[in-house]
Amino acid sequence: MDRLTLSGMKFYSHSGLLAFEKDVGQLFEIDVDCYLDLQRATQSDRIGDTVNYPLLFETVRQIMEHSSFNLMERLAGEIADKVLADFPVREVTVRCRKPRVPVKGFIDFAEIEIRRGKKS
Repeated sequence: MDRLTLSGMKFYSHSGLLAFEKDVGQLFEIDVDCYLDLQRATQSDRIGDTVNYPLLFETVRQIMEHSSFNLMERLAGEIADKVLADFPVREVTVRCRKPRVPVKGFIDFAEIEIRRGKKS
């Protein structure tokens, strides 16, 4: 399968376990890898034969900015489910990074990666 990726999408969200994460919110970074057969698109040169990037970005933005979850696992799962339902992909990988992790120490970020596929 071929892969189409939107990488480094940044959104402000009010997701997290702690009250201040929900109240104040924070920045999240999202990557979405879409796996599909791009053979037709390479020949037709038509947007209908691939994933529409602006529409995919908008789909992720809507989830990030209008939903609140306790866990990044749930957040990444919601994005994966929506991409599978709304786009012509066979599989999707979603990576969700939270740069400001509330731990007593130094850490670059916490990251969740979820890979899902359409049921046959």
